[in-house]
Amino acid sequence: MNVAAIVGGGLALFIAVAALVHLGRRRATPYALGRSLRLLALGVTLGIAIAVLPATVSDSGAAAGYLLGVPTVVALLPLGADLVGRVVGIATTLAAIVMLAWGLLLGLGDGGYFVIPALILGAAVVASITPRRGMPSPTTGTEPRTRS
Repeated sequence: MNVAAIVGGGLALFIAVAALVHLGRRRATPYALGRSLRLLALGVTLGIAIAVLPATVSDSGAAAGYLLGVPTVVALLPLGADLVGRVVGIATTLAAIVMLAWGLLLGLGDGGYFVIPALILGAAVVASITPRRGMPSPTTGTEPRTRS
């Protein structure tokens, strides 16, 4: 284990704990789980990128910038969309697909580790889906009216 692996693991753990604290504080909000999973995916991505940075630089040289930069930027995009409040589901879905494709494309090297945050982003997409009809209203407790 080298220093980069320890720093990356510590950073990932710090962001994971922050995501769990955020989830524990905001249980009532419907998108808290999706937001926490997006934070967790960012933490895992940063942890992996920092941990594999020395090996990637020694193996690929200057190409390590985009080999590790693409997943990092992709993990930041859903959080940016979440802060703005627009197209969060689409941004998270696209980020999960791009991260998964990047991890599978670079699967023979250290890029295979990026499948893990892609799966976390996929879980964030599923957690953010809310039913449109047939569920009781959280404020009144009654069924919504539907047209016959």
